[in-house]
Amino acid sequence: MSLAQLKDEAAHLPSAEQRELTAFLIARQTAEDEELQRTLAEKIDNKDPSRWVDLDDLERRFKE
Repeated sequence: MSLAQLKDEAAHLPSAEQRELTAFLIARQTAEDEELQRTLAEKIDNKDPSRWVDLDDLERRFKE
């Protein structure tokens, strides 16, 4: 199957399955990229409240 066919198939998946596919692909990419793993771990482990994002603000950003 070609990449174009894969993209077309993915575009026709229900939203929940598109999110699952996206998560799967990101997880695979993250597992193969040690620098990205380190960066994400640093962000997750950061205890400085000034670096945190308010959940309502985050939702608002993604709706725009």
